[in-house]
Amino acid sequence: MPAAVPNPPAPQDENDSTRSVSPGEPQVVAEISPQTAHRWECTRVMTGHTSWVRSVAVSGDGNFLVSGSGDKTLRVWNLATGHLLHCLTEHQAWIRDVAISPDSRLLASVCNDNSVRLWNLHNGQCLGRLAGHSSWVRAVVFSADGQYLFSGGQDNHICAWQVKTQTLLHRFNGHSHWVRSLAVSADGTTLVSGSHDHTIRLYRLMGKGTNWVLKGHQGEVLSVAVSPNNWLLASASADCTVRFWKLNSGRAITSFKAHSAAVNRVAFSPLGTLLATASNDGTIRLWRIDQGKLVAILRGHDGWVWSVAFVPTADGVPALVSAGWDGTIRLWQYRPRSGQN
Repeated sequence: MPAAVPNPPAPQDENDSTRSVSPGEPQVVAEISPQTAHRWECTRVMTGHTSWVRSVAVSGDGNFLVSGSGDKTLRVWNLATGHLLHCLTEHQAWIRDVAISPDSRLLASVCNDNSVRLWNLHNGQCLGRLAGHSSWVRAVVFSADGQYLFSGGQDNHICAWQVKTQTLLHRFNGHSHWVRSLAVSADGTTLVSGSHDHTIRLYRLMGKGTNWVLKGHQGEVLSVAVSPNNWLLASASADCTVRFWKLNSGRAITSFKAHSAAVNRVAFSPLGTLLATASNDGTIRLWRIDQGKLVAILRGHDGWVWSVAFVPTADGVPALVSAGWDGTIRLWQYRPRSGQN
């Protein structure tokens, strides 16, 4: 079991050395101090959406990137080249969230047309439209084994679907306001939801353990994420804070002000050593979990940053993608300094 997460200090922007980013031109955009033995670069800017991009997801094999936008399209990209593979246009309203199945074969998307759609990730074929919500759908996630899908919406409900038959199995009730974010633990035992009612709910999917209601945020809970080792839950809120909780007991561990504006998304790195946060302040921030330390501030988006996701890499060197109000998708990669290991 990892050591308890210490309370990270508030970000100090004056220590941040940045410069502007031109689309398509790789540049160093984040560097905390001269003593920091690493840097992050924006190595690619992907354009094509004609409106904001609300959500991005990366396949578990690291080959595909999917983006969902206010232009009512889903786009599937080759992550290695940045080339557009498919532009999917069946949705009739803003797309709010996207998810990729653990086996990298299926794509799920949710939308302001009250629907959930399933797609073949490789050829872009729409496999079905799942109707069960009575209002806009804001969040979607696959189960750890890919057999089930969970969606949450502005009807305050979470729907559980069987992927193979596309049938509605169950509705989770309890939230008194919109369900804004969903996550499933890597061991498949726990579903987590974040809501505009300021609470987080834990649902034990295997029938073992306690279903918790976690309180502490002073604003809407906009994002939740579970660490790869199933030990830690991170939540982000419109109150500008990130909070850590123990997943098994629901115990609050620590909280800190992560940004100067709402925190729209949190994501753990594949090894669980880093947490990425995306905010309305226009930045992505990277935090070392074991040290409770801010290690980088990434700038380049023009306006709110709504989504961030880490990229699985063969060599374990961190990389992530981000998207937001400016309609661009950015790939960021960690680069050791010259002469550093």
